[in-house]
Amino acid sequence: MRSFFTLLLALLLIPSAVIARLEAGLGLSLARPQSEFKDHVEFAWGGGARFGWGLGIESAAVVSIFGDLNYLNYGRERRVEPFSMTIPDVVVDVVTDNYMFMLSPGVSFGLRDGTVRPYGEFFGGLTYIATKTRIENRDFPSEPIAESTNFSDFTYNLGFGGGLKLLVWQKEIDMALTELREALIDIKLTYIKGGEAEYLKKGSISRDLGSISYETIQSNTDLLQLRIGMSFGF
Repeated sequence: MRSFFTLLLALLLIPSAVIARLEAGLGLSLARPQSEFKDHVEFAWGGGARFGWGLGIESAAVVSIFGDLNYLNYGRERRVEPFSMTIPDVVVDVVTDNYMFMLSPGVSFGLRDGTVRPYGEFFGGLTYIATKTRIENRDFPSEPIAESTNFSDFTYNLGFGGGLKLLVWQKEIDMALTELREALIDIKLTYIKGGEAEYLKKGSISRDLGSISYETIQSNTDLLQLRIGMSFGF
């Protein structure tokens, strides 16, 4: 792990003589739990965003350093309850979400030009896994009336994968570094090796006459993830 982050730091300190271009992207994700994690969770859905810098602009290949933000919801429960025991004629939605939030810096290698651009990547970072419950208005869902985090934990993530970028739009003339020059469809598949964590899943919370109890689970958090979205080069 220490060697991995040392490599990322070295890339960040590449001399300014190397031309770098800003890259950004976002997309929707579907994930299938793997190993022990699949014994407790069926699937996860969400999305992510990415920002980074592409190096080696004057060559056929490009090396990019990036930071990836990834949100995955792996279970949601919604129920209708009276607002309180003294106000039973007002009902609200009570929503419980089980989710993961991952922050993962990494490095990717791919083609700089062309209509179809294959690439590979590896990454590693921190995962926050939590369960949160909130109260919403039934008729006009908006900002939560109240919310509370029921349980949370931290662990690590390491991963690798690859994909294809498909060019859909490009400026004919190379512009300044801060102007949009191309847009691409981005499709990728990654395997995420998640560290061991303690967490709740759908059905882990028991409620009885105003009291609450949690049935926690401890396992790894491995995932196979497909993300489809857009990538933008500046």
